[in-house]
Amino acid sequence: MSDRPELSTKLKSYTCSKCAGVLMFDSEQEFFDCPFCGTKFDAIDFHEKEVMSQAEESLREKAFSSAKEKYNLILEKNPCDFEALKGLILCEIKVTSLEALESPQIFDTVDIVSLKNLIARLKKQASIKEADFFGQLTSLIDLSDRLKIYQNSINSLNDEDTRAEINKSFIEIESRKNEDKKQSFSPVGPAISLGGVVFIALAALTGGNFDYAFILFLFGVMAGVIGWIIHKENNAPSPIYENNQIHDAWEMKKYLEKQYAHFQKIYGTEYGELMALNHADEAENTVADVREEVKAVNNTIDTDHDETIICSKCAGHLYLDKNRRIYECRSCGVAYGISLFFGMPMEKALNAMNTGHYGEAKKRFENILMVNPSSFDALLGRILCEGRWTRISDIDTADVITGDEWIRISELFNDAKLRVSESDKEFLSKLEEMIFLLGKVCLNNGDIDELNRRVEVLDSIRHVYFMAEKLSTDSSGVHMDRARLLEDIERLQKETRQWSHDLLVIKRNLIQMKTDCVLVK
Repeated sequence: MSDRPELSTKLKSYTCSKCAGVLMFDSEQEFFDCPFCGTKFDAIDFHEKEVMSQAEESLREKAFSSAKEKYNLILEKNPCDFEALKGLILCEIKVTSLEALESPQIFDTVDIVSLKNLIARLKKQASIKEADFFGQLTSLIDLSDRLKIYQNSINSLNDEDTRAEINKSFIEIESRKNEDKKQSFSPVGPAISLGGVVFIALAALTGGNFDYAFILFLFGVMAGVIGWIIHKENNAPSPIYENNQIHDAWEMKKYLEKQYAHFQKIYGTEYGELMALNHADEAENTVADVREEVKAVNNTIDTDHDETIICSKCAGHLYLDKNRRIYECRSCGVAYGISLFFGMPMEKALNAMNTGHYGEAKKRFENILMVNPSSFDALLGRILCEGRWTRISDIDTADVITGDEWIRISELFNDAKLRVSESDKEFLSKLEEMIFLLGKVCLNNGDIDELNRRVEVLDSIRHVYFMAEKLSTDSSGVHMDRARLLEDIERLQKETRQWSHDLLVIKRNLIQMKTDCVLVK
């Protein structure tokens, strides 16, 4: 039974684009086959519009798993399909349209780390002109985080006990300000009065020379004022005394609400730019040109071919049906087009990888393994396709692999180790170690992102305490929590740097071990 989505409409009659012959279709085979020239087409090529329609309908009905399956099916044939890429993001956020992102609260229940990892992967997969959309979406997520921090601070001020403590602190601050004012005085007035007396005395001493006496007087006053200014600077109270316009918890809340409104406005602007980058309204509702899946090299089939072809589903032997031009498994009933196994299957697989059609390339590698179960290149190709890499030299520490992808990659490694020769097992073990390190780097990066978000939340709390000048008292616990988080971040970053270095060393060794393999360098 196929795991592909069923086609809801009746199949139409199609003609071959090569020879104009009527194509034959078998629902179990899931391909159109030309009985005249041997060209084969995947059914999805003819029904891409219908599958997209089914995906959109599933999305509208909030059947996100079903929609995700259909979008992935489309991306197997067209990895850059913008609508399908957007659809995967909507499924991850669990919303039915981009318009839902107008509210920043939509991200509150989303796993931000997983979402950002998905966006990073899809951005790499998208065309250059559409990559900006995914960068803009990341900016929107960051702004929603900032808004959430302000909202948490505002919510904390809704608590009566918290407001009482903060108001108590403000009273203490006002008391200290008044005390400072009492202790401070201006020497200018007394200096001028005293200067008058000194001026008269100097005039008498200088024999009535008032000009000379005035200069001496002026220097004295200036020296006194400058000394007072220096004294004030050295003993000036904290800026919170002089510049703070907030006097109680409610005023603090108003300030935070003003900041929230400011960033909410920025969020609205960024959302508008995201929608401007959205090509949904401009996309043409046309089916992509049918791409040739496989073409037979010769019109005549060698029915006496000696090679044994093994079914990838049940490991049974495949038998050639010359009239139908297929290989059929009599054990499980699966059929394969003959051109999958002859001609230049490896070249076709490599071409599919180079154009980003990793799903197709993986299928071709699996078909090669049906003929040659120990093919090192095919076994390696399947692993690279799962990680969406074209060659080992493409693997980078900035790449993102999910837990599910790592599980599938591990299964492929286990299968490959059972098939390859002893001389190639060391290579596969080193490659597995390298990808395992990449997985650890991805996990650490996710943890670092999460810890940084928690630090931001604590910073918002510290901000509230600072405005009430409580840093030295009530916020001590917050300060300790923040310090611990920063220590954890530093530890994870140190681990990540070491793993990244080890990964690059292994990659260099792998490239040196297989300099003649096109899938390595």
